[in-house]
Amino acid sequence: MIPLRTAGRGLAVTAVVSLLIALPSVAQVSQERVDLAVVRRIRDEGIERSQIDRLAGHLTDVIGPRLTGSPGMRTAHDWTAEELRGWGLVNVVVEPWGEFGRGWERVSYSGRLLDPFVQPLNAQPVAWTGSTRGTITAGVTIVQYETVDDLMAYRGKLRGAVVMMRAPPDIEPEFAQQDRRMSLDELLMPPEPSAGPGPDAQRARERFMQMRALRQQVAEMVQQEGVAAVLTPSSRAYGILGGGGSTAGRDPDNPEPPPELVVSQEQYAAIYRNVERGVRVRVELNVQNRFFADDLQAYNTLADIPGTDLADQYVMVGAHLDSWHYGTGATDNAAGSIVMMEALRILNALNLTPRRTIRIGLWSGEEQGLLGSRAWVENHPALHDRISVYVNVDNGTGKIRGIWDQMNEAAIPVFEALLWPFRDLGVVAVRHGNTGGTDHLSFDRAGIPGFNFIQDPIEYGTRTHHTIADTYDHLLLDDLKQAAVVVAATVYHLAMRDDMMPRKAATPSTN
Repeated sequence: MIPLRTAGRGLAVTAVVSLLIALPSVAQVSQERVDLAVVRRIRDEGIERSQIDRLAGHLTDVIGPRLTGSPGMRTAHDWTAEELRGWGLVNVVVEPWGEFGRGWERVSYSGRLLDPFVQPLNAQPVAWTGSTRGTITAGVTIVQYETVDDLMAYRGKLRGAVVMMRAPPDIEPEFAQQDRRMSLDELLMPPEPSAGPGPDAQRARERFMQMRALRQQVAEMVQQEGVAAVLTPSSRAYGILGGGGSTAGRDPDNPEPPPELVVSQEQYAAIYRNVERGVRVRVELNVQNRFFADDLQAYNTLADIPGTDLADQYVMVGAHLDSWHYGTGATDNAAGSIVMMEALRILNALNLTPRRTIRIGLWSGEEQGLLGSRAWVENHPALHDRISVYVNVDNGTGKIRGIWDQMNEAAIPVFEALLWPFRDLGVVAVRHGNTGGTDHLSFDRAGIPGFNFIQDPIEYGTRTHHTIADTYDHLLLDDLKQAAVVVAATVYHLAMRDDMMPRKAATPSTN
């Protein structure tokens, strides 16, 4: 039974919700005060008067890519602060979080293969890599190595060459199309037992550290040898360009690295095969990029809806505002940023007065390792005990289907009760387990309850994530409207609870 009473008549609305999925050692029923009149108002405002389309269009089509430290990133911070301030939020600030390194932006690129036959080179420069001296023509050389000693064989042989240092990836055919929506079976599957980190995880970490040290040696050799450019394969097949950036190039104490180009997998593989065959391959390149060293700091945008009797406690929402430069950062993560902005706009437009202060954080540096959110948490230790909960959106354009409990079983009944009014919108699961890779981890690691919503994948992992296809065209605006409504209602009720969000038990020290 779910006893409901109309809050519009001054009566509390209570939803008693049983678990949707079986989970171990947690109370199977939770009672939370859910104001269904407020939920109806939030749904009406978020669906009928949504600003998702306007926000999405400006952030992606007008501002464009938002690489941390770039002019586009600063423009995005200023614009988001202006929007939040215009909606009536307070304590709006673009706050520096620490030194990030050099800024960078792509200026121009042109390239073509000259031999064995002429064709355009489908490529884009990797972030924080340098420029050519005008238009250059150079032969392509493969550098094969597994150890530092292997690199010694190439000393004195690479000046002026365009080099390939990775074997081409295998391109498997897509025999079956991946589902764009999550099935109920997938959403409601029971949790898998976790054995924790074992020897395989330790070996993987050791291998990662070895490879990172080797890559550093490779970067130094490329610089010292006077390599003209580096080619690397795209992260996606079917002509889609995707990649990342150069850590070394961000460091203002390092020389600017030679240009590195992400090349479509198919073209990269063809070039590689021809070089292996002994066929002459020459390319013509003109790569122009720009570095910025006048301000090495990076920033986050923050703003508040002030609380009332519990104003010194916080419910936080967030998403990363930064993106890679290949597309315009639409699904990763303009989507999450505008969902969080819209959620707070909805609450303020309805003149709702939460008991706790609701704070939004739009982070930079996420793509380089959660740097902006992690630094914010580290820079504000006095707030840790006063942050009740942090919730995050960062898995593309899909609608919200539930939330991960991040191994905080005591939070499950709370979320199930608060998300229950949105079953008709497809929100059906509170999953037991960890999910990683985004900014909620910065809070979780500090002992603050941090959670990431579950979203339909749509084309996130197959087409748009970190690629040139990550543009406004691939946003599902109705899904984002649904997400903003769900977030707005969830954080409002979290801010209205008598108690703070339950916290995970402290992990015993191994020292």
